[in-house]
Amino acid sequence: MKNRNIKIGYVPYSADLAHPDDRRRFPFYAKRQQISYCLADFETHYDIIILPAPANLTRWWEYRKAHPDTVYIFEMVDSLIHQNDWINIVMKGWGRYLLKKESKPSLIHKNVLIRWLKEADVVLCSNPVTVGMVKNWNNRVIFSLDYQEHEYHFLKKDYSIKGKMKLFWEGQGVVLPQLLQYRKAFKKVRPFCELHVVTSGSFPLYDPFYKVKTKDFLKRIPIESFFHQWNQEQNAELFSQFDCGIIPINPNDTYKWHKPANKLIAFWFSGLPTLTSDTPAYKELALKSGSDFLCRNEEEWVEKLQWIYKMAPAQRKAIAEENYRFVKKMYSNEEMDKSWDEILKIGINLLQEKRDRTT
Repeated sequence: MKNRNIKIGYVPYSADLAHPDDRRRFPFYAKRQQISYCLADFETHYDIIILPAPANLTRWWEYRKAHPDTVYIFEMVDSLIHQNDWINIVMKGWGRYLLKKESKPSLIHKNVLIRWLKEADVVLCSNPVTVGMVKNWNNRVIFSLDYQEHEYHFLKKDYSIKGKMKLFWEGQGVVLPQLLQYRKAFKKVRPFCELHVVTSGSFPLYDPFYKVKTKDFLKRIPIESFFHQWNQEQNAELFSQFDCGIIPINPNDTYKWHKPANKLIAFWFSGLPTLTSDTPAYKELALKSGSDFLCRNEEEWVEKLQWIYKMAPAQRKAIAEENYRFVKKMYSNEEMDKSWDEILKIGINLLQEKRDRTT
């Protein structure tokens, strides 16, 4: 970014910048490129504001009305616009207000999102279907994935399978219920597979006020399962002990079905052969990489897990190395830098246009 005198306000996902989207998106880029920015507050004027969808959107909308000359980069990198369950339709607007995440209540929170998607100067999305949807409202939509290379490392050396094949799932606990959709497949593969889950020790189920212990939840999955506490410093070494990553998604869950491809890219950076459901984001990655890792139904999950299990270790290693070369070429930190360079370049150009109109 050539002009470093521009004042950038960043609205964080978490105050301490520990949230994954803080660690893997703009703050990481800014540190790499030595770009100064401020954690945005409502009392300060900024030239550019990077605003994520989970922020206090109603309060920032009031700020926007007071500061129309600011450029707003709206970051909706999750599939929030696809949420169609009754809890999110009916409860989320008032729920966010009662939890003090919004300054004003709304009957339908999705309408608040859509207002920002329409009026933001730039919108960032991480799923091809979402990009196409948002283009109906805003023609400045940029496809933007996370930085992954710095958190996931190819440490795996031994691709032989000792005993049962160690299946690996990693993510936020609230996503774990997706595995229940594939009970039949787990039953069929449990003679030669076991499941290892890396996540938090508990997670909210159904609402933010009721939590379930992860170990208790894993008992509902019909396969021998092991819980591992998520730990950023130890994850890379831990991942190298597993044999095959899995990312099963319930096709009836529209929100989860339209999540981005970040998790698969992370697994490939870790050197793990990985199978996924055939979501739009994973289909696009399959097309780009030429890899057939998609499972379209439970029968394919069973067949492809058997296929990987029966492979010679050298075959599994070759698959992992090919996938690693692909993500290293396409999604390295350097490639992600180029994406953010372009995002800020567009933001700066729009800022200049706004200034020209007022002079």
